[in-house]
Amino acid sequence: MNQLITPNKILFFLLISCLLVVATPLVLLAFYNHPSVVDDYCFAYTVMRFGVWQSQKFYYDGWTGRYFHNFIVHTSPIIWRSFGAYAVFPIMLLGLLWTGFFTLIHQVGQRVISTAGQVAIASGACFLFITQLRSIVEFFYWYTGMAGYSLASVLLLFLLSVFIAHDRQRTGWKSLLLVLEAILILCIIGSSETWMVVMLSFLGFWVLVSLIYRRTVPVPLILLLIWAGLCSYALVQAPGNAIRMGGNGLSQDFLFSAIEAVKFGSVYFRDQLLKSSILILSVLFLPVAYRLTDSRSPARSYFSIYWWLALGFYLGLLFVLTFLHFWAVGVPPVARLLNVVNLVWIVGWFYMLTVWVRVFRPQISNWSIVTGYQWPTVAIVAILLGWVSYQNANLRLTYDDLRSGRAKEYDQQMKERYQLMASSRSDTVAVPPLTVLPASLVLNDLSYQSGDLFNSCWAGYFYRKGVKLSAASVTSADAQPAPRQVTSQP
Repeated sequence: MNQLITPNKILFFLLISCLLVVATPLVLLAFYNHPSVVDDYCFAYTVMRFGVWQSQKFYYDGWTGRYFHNFIVHTSPIIWRSFGAYAVFPIMLLGLLWTGFFTLIHQVGQRVISTAGQVAIASGACFLFITQLRSIVEFFYWYTGMAGYSLASVLLLFLLSVFIAHDRQRTGWKSLLLVLEAILILCIIGSSETWMVVMLSFLGFWVLVSLIYRRTVPVPLILLLIWAGLCSYALVQAPGNAIRMGGNGLSQDFLFSAIEAVKFGSVYFRDQLLKSSILILSVLFLPVAYRLTDSRSPARSYFSIYWWLALGFYLGLLFVLTFLHFWAVGVPPVARLLNVVNLVWIVGWFYMLTVWVRVFRPQISNWSIVTGYQWPTVAIVAILLGWVSYQNANLRLTYDDLRSGRAKEYDQQMKERYQLMASSRSDTVAVPPLTVLPASLVLNDLSYQSGDLFNSCWAGYFYRKGVKLSAASVTSADAQPAPRQVTSQP
């Protein structure tokens, strides 16, 4: 007879609730979202002057070879005057993020994890990732950041799922999944140099594992590796890359970059480990890892590799991702790049946890915490998750921007600005500064100087020669413009 209430059912509703707690403010904030002063209007204004294709060529030759990123930002909704779309794409991104996690665990957990279990795991993973984001606004609401980093995060989850499905089918190069893999690789590598490194590292590691354990490299994998090399060449050989990377005297200093990467990573990943829910969710994942390493699991072979080989790749990739930003521009990784690092950190963490369970499976086969869920474990986990969620900075930020009314007031002031720009007869328009800058939605405001780059882009977009902030008195600390961000603009 089935029990009405079981630990598994309680955990299912607990993880779904965690996802709802973190997703609800993100969805509500999306309705107050607007194109960002930082970069968004500059890309749109460039298209207005030169057209879509010429604008992409201009950035490829003069600033960056990120061809997929360039395509996305030069076809943004504001080019078509669709401001309402900025309330839609953050919600779509959130849905795709959850779907990506679900698709991955669905492929890995076939026959050993129930559908309800897969839904719960995907919800927990999505919850963990969002609460660990370095910057909410740069992942969900800033269109330019989404084009270069966030979208590729989702595509990577889907690519891993397709790889597993293709490998399981044993259809080789004749499968249409190979075409899908090639398209995903093209888009991921074309998003940024960071994603190029992730993609090449992953494919290279897959080749190494195939040589060690299968004594051969499948033809599809060889084709994809060649394809990834061509995509990477198209990115790195762009003339604009040399221009963008040449502005910092500490760039391309190997010793400096290595030392700073180790110092930065030792603190950053320590905080990610101790100040998040990853350890708590790891306890819940132990029974999942136990099932994935069972002899009946179709995915068992993916975790049956030398633990030192998997750990070396994991730690090496995390080091390289932090090292490259120091090497390229001489400063610590920016928030949007750390959002990518966090995804690698989380996926790799639970992969390594599964590998360790496989290694010690004979010794822990009688441990109840590994073989199933017990009421004491569920109670402790529920309490700890509630406490960590209450303390989480991202949750506090999003809920506070909603509760305080800052997001709503920001939305209203932006709409008033649009009306002022449309109704003014002056070539140079003075607009009032924003009295609120909700940090979950906004990167920056316009400048008091009409010659500022972002001011010029805003003015040009609205068919004006110039725009600047008026000298209205500012009484709230929230009204002070945020520090300039490192942008993708020249």
